[in-house]
Amino acid sequence: MEGPVTESDREAMLLAALSRVDPRSLRESLKTAAGPHMPTAKPVANAVAALRKQRDPSSVLAKAQYRVALPYIASVVSGPCLTAVIEVLGDAADDPTRAQLLEAIDAVGADHDDVSVTVMLASVAVEDMAASDLCFSLLDSDERFGVPEWDRHRRPGAEPRGTRVPAPGASREQREARRARKRRETEERRRRAESAARAADHVRAARKKERTASAAADGAPPEPAPPVPVAPTLGRRRAVLTPAEEAEFDRDDPWAAGVVLAWVPFDGEDPEEPGLEGKVRPCVVVAGSSTHLLVRPGYSAGGVRSRDWKSHPVRHWRTSGFDEPTWIDVESVRVERPETGPRGFVEPADWNALW
Repeated sequence: MEGPVTESDREAMLLAALSRVDPRSLRESLKTAAGPHMPTAKPVANAVAALRKQRDPSSVLAKAQYRVALPYIASVVSGPCLTAVIEVLGDAADDPTRAQLLEAIDAVGADHDDVSVTVMLASVAVEDMAASDLCFSLLDSDERFGVPEWDRHRRPGAEPRGTRVPAPGASREQREARRARKRRETEERRRRAESAARAADHVRAARKKERTASAAADGAPPEPAPPVPVAPTLGRRRAVLTPAEEAEFDRDDPWAAGVVLAWVPFDGEDPEEPGLEGKVRPCVVVAGSSTHLLVRPGYSAGGVRSRDWKSHPVRHWRTSGFDEPTWIDVESVRVERPETGPRGFVEPADWNALW
């Protein structure tokens, strides 16, 4: 390829590489990318969730609304291959020569096919890394990776080749800054994953405590489980969602308007309990997906939210499944979908007051 490599070139190459992934493997990667152990930015998560709803995700990857998720999906598809190549490269992993990279690719070839290698190279090519241009060059010139017509994946209206002056080679300071940024991003992903795991533990502990408290104090056997509540739908308005929320959540989820226990992160550090990142709260379900819920957290009397004029006091809190008078926040929060269904459903009058 002649001339500098533009952003649209990299995007087209990535799309061409992902188009080689067979539909079944792509669906499995989307499932992995949407898992709770893979936290990511909300726009990317929404695009991944919307792609999972497609019968054939491969056929719609080029659409504008999914573009933001392509680098993330590629990193999931090619993660094991990239890890193997980095291990082979060792100290040369940050900025390998062409010969070193080809030797590493050959070394992992027994465990990773050409499609995985192609997506791995395209994934690096779209990043701001020292090896990005080298990876793009290999894809553009080596026929074994099978993307000779990558240019046809260029989106309409993209800038033509050669319109951008190529950036000079990265300095040592720039490379160190990139490494530091990657370390920060890795640490942030690890922290989020640990936070999600703690959230699940908090919810399980809260449910166990609730079950224990409900047993008779004299040791009598616990009462049989109450019948599953039925959502009152007559006269209930449909939830109002943003376009991004609509892409991920179903407002007609069977748990909508239900009251569930969920771990809700704090907006900031709680001065009364420093170091605590969140709390298990009763929440009203606004909409749902297979793995997450969009909820309005509930707050007890005396808290800051109960004194906020915008918060809604639940009028029928006893019949709705709350243990005490509760105020519902005006902001929706994305939380893990609990294993246990709603303990009750808010009455239509209280539900309609939220919109």
